[in-house]
Amino acid sequence: MKSTKWIALLFSCSLVSAIGGTSERDGKSSSGRTATRLTTPFDQGKLELQSASGAYLSVGHSNQPNINYTSTAYRLGIMLYTPSGDGILRGNCELMLQLGYGSIFNGPGNYVASGAAILRYNFVQPEAKWVPYVQIGAGMAYNDIYKDDREQSLVGQAWLINLEATVGVRYFFNDRWSANLEGGYRHQSNVDENRRNIGLNSLGGGVGLGYHF
Repeated sequence: MKSTKWIALLFSCSLVSAIGGTSERDGKSSSGRTATRLTTPFDQGKLELQSASGAYLSVGHSNQPNINYTSTAYRLGIMLYTPSGDGILRGNCELMLQLGYGSIFNGPGNYVASGAAILRYNFVQPEAKWVPYVQIGAGMAYNDIYKDDREQSLVGQAWLINLEATVGVRYFFNDRWSANLEGGYRHQSNVDENRRNIGLNSLGGGVGLGYHF
């Protein structure tokens, strides 16, 4: 459970940093007039609706059955501040709410449903069509894997803590629509609330679309 505590601590620290971020302001020209800055999908307060569909495969479970599942997620995000900084680290933080569902196609159980709060950092270069991002998330998951207690000791109850870390990239078709590709890690466990508490660790990824309001 040490990894669970470290991911939770990182999420908390990143959220505090994001809320304290500063936004860019319009600059002034040599004549003293305020320069006009074009609006972008990453300006403070802008909203985004994003989907991601793919699969996650269980890893690192010796003497335990594989539990592999499809993954479909929908996210609603808000930009916490306008991109700032210099160089390749220029960007902003985005707070997202995510709902997800997965159908198990290998291993005990039938489904895993989840909800999470996600903090994403977008690496935003001016007028760039490719925008990489990294994100961490924490929330809850609900499953029926626990009903099979003869084959597995990974999951012992219906409600689980859900932690995830993801890297990805967007490609913008225009100012409104983008495609995204991502891969990541998920950890789901009982946090010592049940004797079967190894936890489900999974690697996977997905592709999807984003709409920017």
